[in-house]
Amino acid sequence: MIQPQLFEVFIQFEEHASSLYLDLSARFGENLALSWFWIEMAMDEKQHAGLLQFCKEAGTVISVVPTDEQIQHLGGLFKELSAKATKPDLALDEAFDIAIAVESSEINEIFDNLIKNITGPLYVIRKKVELAINHFTKLREAGVRFGVSKSILERLADLEQREDFVRGLVK
Repeated sequence: MIQPQLFEVFIQFEEHASSLYLDLSARFGENLALSWFWIEMAMDEKQHAGLLQFCKEAGTVISVVPTDEQIQHLGGLFKELSAKATKPDLALDEAFDIAIAVESSEINEIFDNLIKNITGPLYVIRKKVELAINHFTKLREAGVRFGVSKSILERLADLEQREDFVRGLVK
């Protein structure tokens, strides 16, 4: 697969992640604060897609090319998660399970590799840095705020700590 095609595949994956979060927003529409949280998560994914589009258009060189197996795995994962996200009786913990599955999938590591060599104006570089946030921190804080189960909070705390370690944020 050539590089522009790879960027297009991952743009679609980020769009799919955004769509999942929008489904969760609609599902929990009766709780305005929770619904808006899911919209914020969707917007984060839209920003990822936008940055990948910039990379595609700018001809950014991909230093670590994702494998066909990784691409197929992510395609299957999003298909499975889409079916779960549209369940009318989806519980709050199940919604957070979906988010955990998205955020702990290989998509974020691949995204980081795809944008690693990005160059451009200062605002593009600043956006790259802004998008390097730990989504597990955001999810854990929302989990506390909206009352998810202790087991979900524990998983999120563990994933948050691992992500910080991987990104070199541990002090």
